[in-house]
Amino acid sequence: MTSCHLSSAVLLLVAVSSAGSIGCATLKQHNDLAAQEQADTDKLGQDNAALRAELEAVKQRLDNALKANADTGTDVLSSKARLNDLTGQNEQLSHQVEEMRKDLTATRSELATQIDELKRAQPAAPAPPPVSVPADKASHFAALDSAYGRKDWPAVRILGHEYATRYPQDDQADDALYLTGDGDLQDNRPSSALGEFNRLLKIYPRSNRLGPTLMEMGTAYLALHDCDNAKLAFSAAQERFPKERFATDAKKHLTEIAHPPAGMCAPQT
Repeated sequence: MTSCHLSSAVLLLVAVSSAGSIGCATLKQHNDLAAQEQADTDKLGQDNAALRAELEAVKQRLDNALKANADTGTDVLSSKARLNDLTGQNEQLSHQVEEMRKDLTATRSELATQIDELKRAQPAAPAPPPVSVPADKASHFAALDSAYGRKDWPAVRILGHEYATRYPQDDQADDALYLTGDGDLQDNRPSSALGEFNRLLKIYPRSNRLGPTLMEMGTAYLALHDCDNAKLAFSAAQERFPKERFATDAKKHLTEIAHPPAGMCAPQT
């Protein structure tokens, strides 16, 4: 083989080799491109699926929101209906109350009129006769003693005060005050009775009524639930007049005060 022919063969071999290389490179690129396209396709499918899922979620949330809104709208309508119903009932009750008030006012007015008519029809109660205070001392005390016997306590009060005022130095002035205080105590006026008894003790400390006065003061204090002062009065009566019969009663009262039943003594503040 000549050199020319050799050269031609070499060129041909080189050309063939080059063509094979080009062919191989083109196939690889094609395969790579196909793989990339497949990957892109797969990714697009995944993205599409994710988007579809997100759309479904949005749609579900929207449906829930619409449903909740519909329920809320129903509740609002129901509440409004209930409110209207209650408003109507309240107006009805208000009307009934107003009617009852009018009826009550009319009834009260009618009763007041009937009471006035009954009062006018009844004879007026006679006023108590005025207490006549005798001019002389003996008649005055006799009138006081008589009123005490009749339990005419208002008359006793007037006559007793007046006697002690007119005749403060008289031997019976302390008796007048004692009868007045005892009358007040029997008339359920313990505070007023204590006033009379204290006046007697202050003005007539040597009175023969002193022992009974102390006992009466203890009774008056007990009526006022003042056990402390009642104890002082009964103790004084027992200690100063131990031989008198009322000393035994004073001792009994002191024993009771030492262990008082419920409600007998007011709580001390």
